[in-house]
Amino acid sequence: MPFSKLSPNDYFSIDRFSRENAVLFKENWIFTGLVFPLKGRKHYGLSLGNIEILLQLDGYGKPRAFLNVCSHRQAQLCEPGLHEGPIRCPYHSWVYDQRGVPTGIPSKKCFPEVVANPENYQLTEFHCETVGQFIFVRISSTGPDLRTYLGNEYSFLERISHGMQGLLDEFIGDVDANWKILIENSLEGYHVPSVHSRTFGSVAGMSDEALAPEFYLDDPLHTYLEHAADNEWLKRFSRTEQKIGKWPHRFEYYTHHFIFPNLTVTSFMGYSYHIQYFNPLSPLKTRVHSRTVGVDISDSTIFGKKLIDQIHSDSNKFTRKVFNEDAEICQKVQMGVNNAIRSAILGVEIEDRISHFQSAYMRKI
Repeated sequence: MPFSKLSPNDYFSIDRFSRENAVLFKENWIFTGLVFPLKGRKHYGLSLGNIEILLQLDGYGKPRAFLNVCSHRQAQLCEPGLHEGPIRCPYHSWVYDQRGVPTGIPSKKCFPEVVANPENYQLTEFHCETVGQFIFVRISSTGPDLRTYLGNEYSFLERISHGMQGLLDEFIGDVDANWKILIENSLEGYHVPSVHSRTFGSVAGMSDEALAPEFYLDDPLHTYLEHAADNEWLKRFSRTEQKIGKWPHRFEYYTHHFIFPNLTVTSFMGYSYHIQYFNPLSPLKTRVHSRTVGVDISDSTIFGKKLIDQIHSDSNKFTRKVFNEDAEICQKVQMGVNNAIRSAILGVEIEDRISHFQSAYMRKI
């Protein structure tokens, strides 16, 4: 019987949390957001580990990532979240262009060196790469490129980005639990009958065959599963589907992709995608950023448009209910872990994705 590779202390130790911020969230590519919400001269503030950064598109539409600190007197340039317009410091109103270069400086005559060579005072910039709509940032100056880091997940993210056309739902929630507890909870379905009997337990369309979920563990960092749709449900759905229309990537299963260290992307049949980013705020608190993204659906009838709108609405309510259920149980797990003296037991096959995550974590930390 396999045991957890992590000790209970790893889920609440300040030293371990500091190590994660110093190594894990600096040396790896971390998901930071999507491209399309940044279009139209906007910028976005967020934390990456214990470092505050901001994102914006340059004049070529390429995302750029900067330290969220003004070059003048080092004030924080923006609060977390999306902001309209150019970057403007709230302290002395220095304005930065799309390359992070200060171009708007009140009382310019007092800053002759900045005015003469503004590029020398560009905001501190980090490595930033995209695959499709997905933006990743790496704080470390060295490391593999994004395509190499993502492996097969690169083609998955590239493929599903085609046709993405807007946010259907977005929410942020804090959970009083270590981020690894939330990740591990997302990587197994063993808890579903106990925790999600009123949500997942009543979902139509999923096959209930014992061997329906297939795990894919070939990548050293990332994993995914595919859970087949029920054949009889698919036959019934196909009649309605003709009215809904066509979408870019239709598949007949539920899929859950985990991209190390803290991103999950899920979808059922590809008519929308649920993207969750788990941001560690402290050893005992995690901020979950949840986005549901729609895709372009063509050849839809009026009835079909109303039907897919209802499906999306029901899905959004479902997602929030599941989040609340997971938040509650993860907080209880954290309370137990705080008092545990032995490593956890991991089930054979049913919890293999947790074991895989822990192996990747131990190699990277």
